[in-house]
Amino acid sequence: MTYIELLNALQHRTQFQLTPIPADDFLAEVVSMIYNWCALSSPHSAVERAAVVNALGPLRRRFMAGEGAAQDFLRLNQIIEAIDAAFDDAVTPPRP
Repeated sequence: MTYIELLNALQHRTQFQLTPIPADDFLAEVVSMIYNWCALSSPHSAVERAAVVNALGPLRRRFMAGEGAAQDFLRLNQIIEAIDAAFDDAVTPPRP
């Protein structure tokens, strides 16, 4: 899966506006963290599940330390669940 495919899948699953660059500061931070952590050179570069989830680790730790808004923590959890679902869908063949 490419970075842009991932963002489209996340946007579809969460209804969060992720493309183009989000106007929402928290969502912009999330998409930027994924892009930078995965060391992508293009939005069409491939991403791996573990790297994407690990990319959000620093943000998750910040919330666990009590920093940040509760609403953003809930959105982060939704995004992480959507990441898992998107990668599951990518490797699971469709049912007849």
